Amino acid sequence: MDLSATSPELPALSGAELSRRSLVLGGLALGTTIALAACAPAKQLGSVAGGAGNGAITGDVPARPTSFLRTSWSTDSFAEGSYSFLAPSNVGTDARTLLAVPVGPLHFAGEGTSSSAPATTHGAFESGRRAAAEIADIPGTVLVIGAGFAGLAAARALVDAGRDVIVLEARDRTGGRAHTVPFGGSVADLGPSWIHGVTNNPMVQLAADAGVATFGFDYDNEIGGSEKAWLFFDELTKKALHAANSEARPLSELLPDTLSTTQEWVLSVEVGGEYGGDPPELAIAALDEGKAMRGGDALLQQGYGAITDYLATGLDIRLEWVVSEIAYGDDGVTVYSVDGAELRADLAVVTLPVGVLRSANVEFTPPLPSDKMNALAGLGSGLLDKLWLSFDDVFWDAEVDVINWIDPLHPGLWPFWVNGYKSFGVPVLLAFNGGGVARQVADWSDDEVVASAMAALSAMAG
Repeated sequence: MDLSATSPELPALSGAELSRRSLVLGGLALGTTIALAACAPAKQLGSVAGGAGNGAITGDVPARPTSFLRTSWSTDSFAEGSYSFLAPSNVGTDARTLLAVPVGPLHFAGEGTSSSAPATTHGAFESGRRAAAEIADIPGTVLVIGAGFAGLAAARALVDAGRDVIVLEARDRTGGRAHTVPFGGSVADLGPSWIHGVTNNPMVQLAADAGVATFGFDYDNEIGGSEKAWLFFDELTKKALHAANSEARPLSELLPDTLSTTQEWVLSVEVGGEYGGDPPELAIAALDEGKAMRGGDALLQQGYGAITDYLATGLDIRLEWVVSEIAYGDDGVTVYSVDGAELRADLAVVTLPVGVLRSANVEFTPPLPSDKMNALAGLGSGLLDKLWLSFDDVFWDAEVDVINWIDPLHPGLWPFWVNGYKSFGVPVLLAFNGGGVARQVADWSDDEVVASAMAALSAMAG
């Protein structure tokens, strides 16, 4: 199937229309969850008792998909999670700014250092450009650690300016957490999928430069869910906007003592799915981070991997170069690999994910200063995992963009689905789990994960 020949044009969306993530990040909507880990007890895989369906299923649900792809970012030692979130701390919203501050010859980039667009691809990209600008007038060779969006953006800018740059990447591919693979007659993004807020977003132009078609995604074109839950969500928003000491207090303090099933569902989508964390882990101020991302969201027909491949063209990238230690001082930077190799440069741009920096998988010599460690303590590494399912035929509503599922027993489990047929023209579904639920599901076998998702689809049929 020639997808490029059938890709719809990106619609001209109103500049006042916010992306879905901005509804949370901009403080216009607030969601949180309660004890999400308790919502998905391990091995609860069978048919859901008491399920009344959600109107999404229009045909017979098969016993198994024809194929599947599963992510597990919490077990990936090169990621240690999906993206960062703001945790309750005395550092507060300064955490990202402090994380971005250079330490001697070390300069830092990555979505975790972006105060304007954390947890987004364009935030990572812009942070890499910022780090490149910091060293534009400092002479010398440069090592860039990591070939995700931040590392590729930094290296691309420096090389285009005539600098001598080597990129070190632990994986056997470029892209970092952005990873696109063939699937079900189209492609599947295993990491980020959306461009969040197409208005004045550098990802839109970058996609065009790379020859990647984009198209708008309509979150309001949905089926299932609960109007009552959204009203609860709106009321909670108003309460959050007036919360005192929001940088040091966890979101859990804003919750009522008990939550209904539908309330747990809407909160699992808006916080578990958006931040990858649970209420005791997130600061209330996390909801006010970043600039509003306007113009709506978009998907990429060929996936994010086509853009990272475009950025990587012509760069000196050393794949499977797993960094174990970064030694730095007045004389420059020496980077050591796990197999004993070493490279030296005058400067380095470090784009390691927040989860990796927090895990101490990479040693810094001397240790990073206290301000940097305090910044890392004020950030968490969230988890959002995907399950892509391919089928022979479409047995669900083919016209909707989003399928909402409220499991009456475990409302945080498989709460949000994307209709791949509407987006890509192939019989594919994409399901999400976030936060504590995702961490539990990460321990399940492939068969258990697929069986659980198929049980959810069967329950949707009523």
